[in-house]
Amino acid sequence: MKRRTFAIVFFVGLVFGSHAQRVRKENPDQLLEHVNTRYDEQNPVLGPDGKKLYFTRANDSLNIGGPGDKGDIWVSELNAEGFWSEPVNLGRPVNDDLRNYLLGFSPDGKIMFLNQEKRNPGGIIINDGVAYSVYSNGGWSRPVKASVDYFLNKSRHQSGSISGDGSVMLLSLQSYASRGEEDIYVSFYKNGTWTQPVNLGSDINTGGQEMTPYLSPDKRRLYFSSNGHGGKGGRDLFVAERVGAGWTSWSKPKNLGAQVNSFGVELNYFIDATNDIGYFSSTQNSDGYGDIKAHDISVEIEEPPVAEEKFEELVTVIEAAGRTILFSGIVTNGNSSEPIAAALNIKTGEIDEYMNTDKADGKFELELPVATQHLIAHVKAPGFMSATEQVAIGGKSTTYDFSLIPLEVGATIRLNNVYFQRGTSDLLDDSFAELDQVVDMMEENPTVKIELLGHTDNQGSSKLNLKLSQERVDKVKMYMTEHGIASKRIKGKGYGGSRPVASNASEETRKLNRRVEIKILKN
Repeated sequence: MKRRTFAIVFFVGLVFGSHAQRVRKENPDQLLEHVNTRYDEQNPVLGPDGKKLYFTRANDSLNIGGPGDKGDIWVSELNAEGFWSEPVNLGRPVNDDLRNYLLGFSPDGKIMFLNQEKRNPGGIIINDGVAYSVYSNGGWSRPVKASVDYFLNKSRHQSGSISGDGSVMLLSLQSYASRGEEDIYVSFYKNGTWTQPVNLGSDINTGGQEMTPYLSPDKRRLYFSSNGHGGKGGRDLFVAERVGAGWTSWSKPKNLGAQVNSFGVELNYFIDATNDIGYFSSTQNSDGYGDIKAHDISVEIEEPPVAEEKFEELVTVIEAAGRTILFSGIVTNGNSSEPIAAALNIKTGEIDEYMNTDKADGKFELELPVATQHLIAHVKAPGFMSATEQVAIGGKSTTYDFSLIPLEVGATIRLNNVYFQRGTSDLLDDSFAELDQVVDMMEENPTVKIELLGHTDNQGSSKLNLKLSQERVDKVKMYMTEHGIASKRIKGKGYGGSRPVASNASEETRKLNRRVEIKILKN
């Protein structure tokens, strides 16, 4: 599948300029009295010059889609008295009848980044990645889909933000490495595209929901909403500090306390650094809908613990050990043996690491703790069937190469980790990871059509084996359709024991014949 790439040029000049008029923050309710209504106000985002406050309002009859519209972007300007004025709908082409949600701006304010939704031919609304709009000739252009490597979101929810310097994007997604529901991921702007979103790790993400991430102006603090870290209400706002230079180690998230959180739902934290104001949305005292709130952060709750000490301790421990294992290899095309550009997710008991290979050589390498004995590697690339493999680690270095099968018409790919209860079509839990992998491939390659091929060994009744293989194929197809893949894209046939790939003389070889395969019919 070809990805359309749009180059975006940032002008990194203005990030936090001086305001012509200071914000009056003595009375937050008065500051925002023209912004909040009986409708739903969420997601406050300050323009780079500090003079405009953008937010999403739902259910207003003035929205593009009328009272049933789930959200248009509105904008309020700072008036001469230092309060936010009566807002206006940003209008088309930025807004439409779907949910419109602003992520942030380029530093010069000329590029706007948004969540993108689309309506499928069947009428179902889905997330469709990230879009951008350019300001020129006094107006905003129609949003165009931005290039984000290996983007996937299985959730109906999507939120995020762009750092003040335009280099970092945080997203709340249910994606490849999610631990439960929505997790927070980070992506970086490089050479006209956004890199593959990387999971922030278990310090931040839980089995619950982590949503509306925001990075402080110095890019050291993460503010986010969660129902997985305890709290007062449905979701509370938390802050954590980045440990070291990476993005997967964080201090323990700290609840922002009663000054911000209530028994309602708090989301969408945003900092006006010039005026020392924190904006957020809350359902407290708002009939279930959100209102935009503000508080003075110059008298904020105590600072989160400084994480550098923890980082220094970790470095000392590693240096004292003095030993690591080098894990390296090459990712190649399984048909041509040529190197390919691929994304790898390497998981051990201590590491959850993402990396990309270059098309020129397909090479990767990663230093592992010396005690590492095994890892799980998930490898994927556009136009190829992804692979998940367990790798044994030993010695001072381990080399392991991955070979991905291209999604070419006629290609047959064995699903090595799809298992059934003996003698039945009941899928075992260990099958779901690989089946999810097939679902992901179908989502990322929407033109692909496949045939599922079911096989057994030759033991027992050939008639019953044929019936069982068909039932297993039907069960796999059902799993895929229940996870969003259109049934018309999947054919399926059971062949019983008529197509062995190994001898049926021993159990060791018979098990190779009990398998499910996919055949590429169209791409």
